[in-house]
Amino acid sequence: MERGYPLCDLPKVTALSLAACATDEHYKAFAKGIVKYAKAEGFNGFWGPIVDILRENVPVGVSRFFGDNVNNVTNAAEIMAKVFIDNGFFATAKHYPSGWESYDTHMTENVCKISKEELLEKDIYPYIELNKKGLLPAVMTTHSIFANVDPEYPATFSKKILDILRDKGFTGVYFADSLAMMSVLHKYDEETTYSLCMKAGIDIILPDYRTPTSTCYDMLKNAYEKGAFTTEQLDNAVRHVLDLQKWVGEHQDIEPDFTDRDLALIESTTKDCITAVCQDGLSADLGDPDKRRLFVIVTPMDFDEDPNKMVVTDRGWYKPMALAKHIKSLFKNSEISFIPEFANAQRNEALLLKTTEHDEVVFITYCEMSCYLGTDELTKRTEVLINCINLLGRVSAVVHFGNPYAVEPLDNIKRIIFGYNSSDSQKHAIDVLAGKIPAKGRLPMKVNIK
Repeated sequence: MERGYPLCDLPKVTALSLAACATDEHYKAFAKGIVKYAKAEGFNGFWGPIVDILRENVPVGVSRFFGDNVNNVTNAAEIMAKVFIDNGFFATAKHYPSGWESYDTHMTENVCKISKEELLEKDIYPYIELNKKGLLPAVMTTHSIFANVDPEYPATFSKKILDILRDKGFTGVYFADSLAMMSVLHKYDEETTYSLCMKAGIDIILPDYRTPTSTCYDMLKNAYEKGAFTTEQLDNAVRHVLDLQKWVGEHQDIEPDFTDRDLALIESTTKDCITAVCQDGLSADLGDPDKRRLFVIVTPMDFDEDPNKMVVTDRGWYKPMALAKHIKSLFKNSEISFIPEFANAQRNEALLLKTTEHDEVVFITYCEMSCYLGTDELTKRTEVLINCINLLGRVSAVVHFGNPYAVEPLDNIKRIIFGYNSSDSQKHAIDVLAGKIPAKGRLPMKVNIK
């Protein structure tokens, strides 16, 4: 539900898109939309909001963050958590204690060198503030190791790390993030992970989804019977879960107040988030729509330019065919070229030759943002291609969808339009280039644009 309740018709937006809108009203409306549709289907809480503080070297999942400013992240989390709590729907702040660094824990071990003091001052700060205001019924942990606090165990298995928040007064439920991740599977057998969770103070375990639930139960029961964790540790977990269940039961009849204004705000998020960074004296729009422009759309490797295969080609969030169609509707004298993200020499040569026939070039770029990819960046080939064409004075704009940090290797681009990674934002980003709508958004983090 991080992008909204998945089975409703509301636009699906990321935390980064919400943060780019830069208004409390957008956060509040988004949270109310989740509550309205999730409660109607019988859900009484979810694993969010994410309160991780964005760092530039975060390997993946940048779209899941509210930004790099601890106060802005805390404000977003408080607004959303209050909507949840006021409507009898529990929030789960994650991924405690945050502090992302170099590697995706879905793929391998991630060791953070952040000190305990920095964790308390920055990364754990949102949890402490939420807890002070009664907005922290649950927390989900990360599997990163924090070497300056506990060099032996990842946070999920570390009593030292879990007790930091307990010592600050947290009495809610600790969820372990999924034990399907390689950061734990490469070091521990599955039954051991269950006992380590219980010994550390985890209350609810998310087991490896590849293992049948009945087998997971048997392993946990077997670990208990072998004395791997104590009855007292089990009782503490049960007590925390029962307390949360009691709270849910006492508030389950609250009807969410979802207004037409909330609906309008959610529907406008994919437009209001569009952000433009332009060189001095330039506006976001390209000007004369009749100018001969070449729009170069970077595509996934499995993209097929055959319009008859559009349903297959545009199956994900990034839709090159739909982009091309919208560009042609607004820039009628333009030409469209598709270039794969790992273009070969022949494709690059053909594109470079084609740029000589046009007044200017606009690049549409994207990067996939998902776990198990290891990076949210543009490919090196795409970066070099754009910079080479820009050295010739041809590039008038880059429209980028995905991780905003990915544009940092690009040199001296006149206009960069950020559309983040919602399908609905792609049309609006092109509308900004055409001067149909203003770019209202702001970058939720510092991006070093050359």
